[in-house]
Amino acid sequence: MLAIQVSELRFVTEEGVNVFEGLSFGVPREGFVWVVGPPGSGKTLLLRILLREVQPQGGQILVLGRNVRRVSTKSFQAVRRRVGYLPEDPPILSGRTVRGHLLFKLRALGLHGEEAEDALHRALDLAELKDAAEKRGAELSPLEQKRLGLALALCPHTSLLLCDDPLRGLEPKAQEELLATLERIHQGGVTLLGTAREDALLLARGFAPEPSGKRSLVYLREPVRP
Repeated sequence: MLAIQVSELRFVTEEGVNVFEGLSFGVPREGFVWVVGPPGSGKTLLLRILLREVQPQGGQILVLGRNVRRVSTKSFQAVRRRVGYLPEDPPILSGRTVRGHLLFKLRALGLHGEEAEDALHRALDLAELKDAAEKRGAELSPLEQKRLGLALALCPHTSLLLCDDPLRGLEPKAQEELLATLERIHQGGVTLLGTAREDALLLARGFAPEPSGKRSLVYLREPVRP
């Protein structure tokens, strides 16, 4: 069974630029898939289409079994509550603690007391932020900022996580550590779809260079090999 199924996706900009023409791929339940492409190839656009923030001109998009293009707004909202999103630049307030960020989101969603604490601790654990829970936003390293973005995306009951270019802007060692965190989240039962500009590090970690399987790569443009 697939958590995400994209079939014959077509998207043309207002300026007439054909970004997607017949793009098809799937993300298995409990899979970990990366969409790889250079800047301008449509990686962020693809995630926005999956989140129903942008409507394509053609194709079928299923997210957690629901047709994103045809399902009612109310039904999609139920799906959206199970989908976490890590933007390229997570919205972090310099004066608020990690714990404060998470509690603010949970309270905004109507969670309080033990239910909020359980969701908070799950997110801190999966994102490997327990030791930084009382740090303020201004005190976080670039890696910790990404992890906070992940923790926010995991609250409260995320089963599918979309990550927009999470490795960008990090030093090589921090990239390795963030990938390990993403692996931990995946092993915790969350399906992941991430985007990346390059594939070398992903190939080195065992992701297969074909659009199938639970650990695979989807290329928006053919990779250039030396």
